[in-house]
Amino acid sequence: MNNIQISIITLSKNDHSKFLKTLRSIQLQKINFEIEWIVLDGSDQKINKQNKETITQKFHKKHGIHIKHINSNKLKIKGIYPCMNYGKRIAKGIFIIFLNSGDTFFNSNSLKTFFKNSINLGADNSLIFGQANIVANKKINWLFPGKHLKNINIWLMLFEPNHQTMLISRDLANQFDFPTQYNIIGDGYWKRRILRKASKVIYIKTPLIKFFLDGVSSTKPSIKILKELIKNKNISILRKIIFTTKFFFPRRFFSLYYLMQKYKSYLFDLLI
Repeated sequence: MNNIQISIITLSKNDHSKFLKTLRSIQLQKINFEIEWIVLDGSDQKINKQNKETITQKFHKKHGIHIKHINSNKLKIKGIYPCMNYGKRIAKGIFIIFLNSGDTFFNSNSLKTFFKNSINLGADNSLIFGQANIVANKKINWLFPGKHLKNINIWLMLFEPNHQTMLISRDLANQFDFPTQYNIIGDGYWKRRILRKASKVIYIKTPLIKFFLDGVSSTKPSIKILKELIKNKNISILRKIIFTTKFFFPRRFFSLYYLMQKYKSYLFDLLI
């Protein structure tokens, strides 16, 4: 009988130190329910891949967590979104969450907080999301959505939560695939479809995830990505402006958010 409540899906490639950071974060979670960790490893360095497989095997034996360490190259799954699609399809948990290699849970109770809020939610077409603690460096970090936010529904008209902060019912997640024709903006497209389809959406006003500004969508994208964004007819002009600013100038974009919070200005949160 499958008793897995939550499946954590992690994509990893040639990033051993970041991978260990995510592993330690999962290891520290205080849970009394079954979880599954799916690692899709696209490393092209043999020693790197072997080290990760050895670590996850030891992790499984010590903590009893269900682990699937998958060589995505062997399955000929190329690209971020094809891997994310594959991960959610094979997940056994009632709910799933994507936690990128290098990202971590905010504290040791984060997964428990997700689980407590999922109990009365039901497994059909429902999702939970919380705040992301976005980390630019050791001194500068902030919350997204912000702590002064008054109306989450208005905020959702312009933004989507970081996918790392979303606990999504597996049934809902598998109704839509990440569009593989995109390189970066596909997760935003997928999240909007999920949010529109969800019958229940719960926002937890507490930080649940630490998101570091050094991932794929936080590094400067190419002109190809800009063209991809402009040509997309499913994104409004206002969203295109926001996405362009976020992707090409992530630190400036989030720094504005940080400054608004630091000086306790409610304007930015009230506007969004």
